[in-house]
Amino acid sequence: MSSASKKQLPMQEWPADDSQRWEAVFNLGDLFDEANRGAHLAPSTREALRVSYAQYLRFVSDRHKGLLDCPAEARINRQLVAEYVSLLRKTNQETSVVSTLHHLRLALRLLCPDVDLSWLLTITKRIAAAAPRKARKHGSMTSERLYLLGIELMDRAVADARRQCNIPQMTAMVYRDGLLIALLALFIPRRRTVAAIQIGKQLTRSGESWALDIPPEDMKNDQALDFPISADMSRRIDTYLKEFRVHLPGADRHNGLWVSNKRRPMSDSAIYDAVRRRTKRAFGFGVNLHLFRNAAGCFWSIQDPVNVRGVKDLLGHASFEKTTEKHYMMGQSRLAGRALANALDAMLAGKE
Repeated sequence: MSSASKKQLPMQEWPADDSQRWEAVFNLGDLFDEANRGAHLAPSTREALRVSYAQYLRFVSDRHKGLLDCPAEARINRQLVAEYVSLLRKTNQETSVVSTLHHLRLALRLLCPDVDLSWLLTITKRIAAAAPRKARKHGSMTSERLYLLGIELMDRAVADARRQCNIPQMTAMVYRDGLLIALLALFIPRRRTVAAIQIGKQLTRSGESWALDIPPEDMKNDQALDFPISADMSRRIDTYLKEFRVHLPGADRHNGLWVSNKRRPMSDSAIYDAVRRRTKRAFGFGVNLHLFRNAAGCFWSIQDPVNVRGVKDLLGHASFEKTTEKHYMMGQSRLAGRALANALDAMLAGKE
């Protein structure tokens, strides 16, 4: 059992009322039943809420066991939360405490819809505001840098293979990771979407080139993605499929594009780890898949600040969300800076 699991109260040990409420809020049976408040949430979100609530129940069970016999509403108050936060701070950074409280509040909103939890939101915001800020090493990361890293890795693998007149597994993995990083920089999917790509299904041949045909169920916004891949990148995919993929264990047993060293397709966590490992070696810090999305917005705001609102569609957002608003503001700042620079240049030229 993992240390994370030990901190949770297993669902079979939850109070019966809590278990029944939990099942009810995620029940998909009657979509018009207002009790099914969590039916629209993605599985990953449900799991995050379950973990946070199970951790809180473990805290209650260990320190206030008698409260497990009470309704869920009786187990949440300022005093208990203050004690819980003190416990969390012993093993977690402030940002982790904020995330835990955020998910706990969302879980409680589903289980106890009639309880006012605004005070818990205020406390969470206060902790977040006071949390020390780490220097953002990835602030200048753009899609261009990530794409070029992918190209560099693939070229290095090809050169090594030619020099050795052989393609060992490690060299094949270098090419695989390079192709992975380059494609991530191009179409910025979420990691479960990347892990689901199969040759002949999501990755399809279109004439001399390849294309990605991602169905709605593999996209967060339920919008299908049809992404044509450039001729150069298509040739690199051909090289991977014909020369490198076949040297990865178990490649002939499945159609997954990304082959692990365990004779099966790479999981989303394995993809996450591979990308972090390669980018850390290259840049001195790991770039996770979410930061690829930030890098795309940063690159757009630099290259084309006038049309930076297009980041919304690039990232698959249904509306102009906070993330795209940030890149819009970056683009506007750059436009203003360029206008000022031009004005100063014109003024100085007039004085000469």
